[in-house]
Amino acid sequence: MDPLRVALVSTPFVAVPPPGYGGTELVIGELARSLAAMGAEVVVYATGDSRLPGIEVRSYFRTAEWPPDRAVDQVHSTWCLRDASRDRRGFDVIHINSPFAVDAAALSPYPVVCTLHHELEPDCTQIYRRAPQVRLVAISRAQARREPARVSAVVHHGLDPRRFRAMPDQGYLLFLGRYDRCKGVAHAIEVAARSGLPLVMAGEPHEREYYDHVVKPLIEKHGVLDVGPVGGDRKAALIARARAILFPIEWEEPFGLVMIEAMLSGVPVIALARGSVPEVIDDGITGVLCDDPTEMVAAARIADKLFDRQRIRELAVGRWSADRMARDYLRIYRAAQADRLLEADDHTPNAAGA
Repeated sequence: MDPLRVALVSTPFVAVPPPGYGGTELVIGELARSLAAMGAEVVVYATGDSRLPGIEVRSYFRTAEWPPDRAVDQVHSTWCLRDASRDRRGFDVIHINSPFAVDAAALSPYPVVCTLHHELEPDCTQIYRRAPQVRLVAISRAQARREPARVSAVVHHGLDPRRFRAMPDQGYLLFLGRYDRCKGVAHAIEVAARSGLPLVMAGEPHEREYYDHVVKPLIEKHGVLDVGPVGGDRKAALIARARAILFPIEWEEPFGLVMIEAMLSGVPVIALARGSVPEVIDDGITGVLCDDPTEMVAAARIADKLFDRQRIRELAVGRWSADRMARDYLRIYRAAQADRLLEADDHTPNAAGA
């Protein structure tokens, strides 16, 4: 089977891979590298400050355009799809990662796959319904069930296991993510306090008023160690040394990368069973699914005795690798190719009608 030529369209908001925060862009970088290692020819459309050695990067914006802005995304997407359509060698598939690229992609001469990275948004659903020829891929079954537009497949995220390693448990609980209400940061502090275990927080405020009036007083009251935003090797080491990751989300999160980052490090995840969590965590094996914060307290107290960290790591390498993700997408790319060929055959006049 001939290798595919794939255009991967990222966002204009964060470089690929991201220097710090940036879940979508991190996944795109991991996917690009794994596809290339499997023999695909990959062109990544991203910001000019992206760094993917050995992979061609094309950009409209020279640097990341933060904060996110829909108008900026539309300019970026339109340029990317226009450039891809004019490529002299062409592409077997174009893989977009923003709902605002769908309108431009509807006119693409090549099959288009779009991954949904967001929560349910009625405006985005309307965009998807206007372009039924774009094949939608959800990042969890929970997300797919909530999306009214037709979803063709589900592909869970994956990461390169080589970026993570097991390290000795240093006894602290870890909250990693934005300090806002939907992430359950206040729950994390209360769970740690009630369990009698130290808590390390890594991230930064998202809703400033909520942080100042709710989160900051709790940090000061309970002596939480707040290390701020982390990335790279520092982030990996912080995760690997934790007794457990706390993931007390208060919304139907489509996917939480921190969960697989933890498991690839051999660290269990103690989480509220919402959104994609029940798909990601094997209850009692790689973490604990809880109905409320009180259950999280009980799980945190026995996390050092309940879990086999080596087994967590081994299971995660098999299930949550970037290579597994890339293989899943390659099957979807081939299916999209086949659909486009069938459509072309359907519109070819037969001899009698010619």
